[in-house]
Amino acid sequence: MMLNSLEDILAGAAPDIGRRWLSKIRSAKNLRGLNEIGDGELLSVHESLMHILAGWFDRSADRNVIGAFFVMMGKEYCAQGIAVSELTFALSLDRKSVSEHLVEGAVLEGAHRMYALMEYCDELSEFFMLGAYYLTKGFLEETFLRISSCENLPGDILTKYFKDDFFFKAT
Repeated sequence: MMLNSLEDILAGAAPDIGRRWLSKIRSAKNLRGLNEIGDGELLSVHESLMHILAGWFDRSADRNVIGAFFVMMGKEYCAQGIAVSELTFALSLDRKSVSEHLVEGAVLEGAHRMYALMEYCDELSEFFMLGAYYLTKGFLEETFLRISSCENLPGDILTKYFKDDFFFKAT
């Protein structure tokens, strides 16, 4: 039993989620780096994220696709100088925006619909937690690569502080 609000996400017909997320970003004073980025770029990133989320819900996107998407996002925004704390908070705000869309569009007539909504919210949380995990991996990998190429630090010092097994393993 699929919710209409979830069908909107799967069909890519829920632009109000992006506008809601953007409003949350713009009102968060601690997201200084992200607030310097234009609306168009942020909405484009959100649209790409919604496409991956739709794949998560319909089971066409596996963890490798999701991981690659978020790792690249972490690497790109690390290179732009955006703090990882801002990125993870922005993901949390996006999860909240999608959750609000799911709940507001749900017609909760009967226990089955309520349980379906709870299940979709659990899947949504798992997707965004997985996204935060891979985004952080990408951010750390980019940081590692930038430090190792720009600083004269011995490899053992870098591996002492960067214990992670990087996603692309290009190091």
